[in-house]
Amino acid sequence: MKRTVDHVKAVDGVSLEICKGHSLGVVGESGSGKSTLGLALLRLIKSEGEIQFGDVYLDALNQKQITPIRKAMQIVFQDPFGSLSPRMTVEQIVSEGLEIHKLEKGDNREEQIVQVLKEVNLDPELRHRYPHEFSGGQRQRIAIARALVLKPSFLVLDEPTSSLDRSIQSQVLELLRNLQKKHNLTYLFISHDLKIIQTLCHDIIVMKDGIVLEAGPTTKIMNNPQNPYTKALLKAAF
Repeated sequence: MKRTVDHVKAVDGVSLEICKGHSLGVVGESGSGKSTLGLALLRLIKSEGEIQFGDVYLDALNQKQITPIRKAMQIVFQDPFGSLSPRMTVEQIVSEGLEIHKLEKGDNREEQIVQVLKEVNLDPELRHRYPHEFSGGQRQRIAIARALVLKPSFLVLDEPTSSLDRSIQSQVLELLRNLQKKHNLTYLFISHDLKIIQTLCHDIIVMKDGIVLEAGPTTKIMNNPQNPYTKALLKAAF
């Protein structure tokens, strides 16, 4: 008996553009392909199709060629506890990227770490502690600091507030909004919650089963959704 293997396209035919300093919200239920899209754009998983970052086509680069560009493209994951090594102090976690990219040394590195912790509203004096000594909201701030210390221009935010309480969610969203204004950051914000997307994003794409069902400016999607799936997501969110 011959065994056949079916291949499923996690993301199929998606085309998008994000203006510098803007936020694009990617919304859809679990399994819709949102996270896969984010990882593919960062070249963390294999994909087909053009990926243009500024003037550079990332899809044409090998891993060695893309390494210097990675500091400009960072990601913040959903689970701040799972994405932070329990064996490393906050200082070691935040400085890891600087070490990999051979940026800053000695006192300059220390100064960068202190400054970025202040930017995410964490006391730099706590940098010698370990992740388990912090709350969920504080751990997510550490994860944001780890990305921010490399001075990126593009951040993929993969449901960065979904594991947090509502009150803490608001604080982290406000932090991300302020950081975007200060550093002119570009965000790809992944979420299943349109209410959260609405507070931060200029544009939205709605995904289901790996394809885009609807896309457009946030106000247009929120006020006049065309696809039944988008309407169902809105009803659930509000």
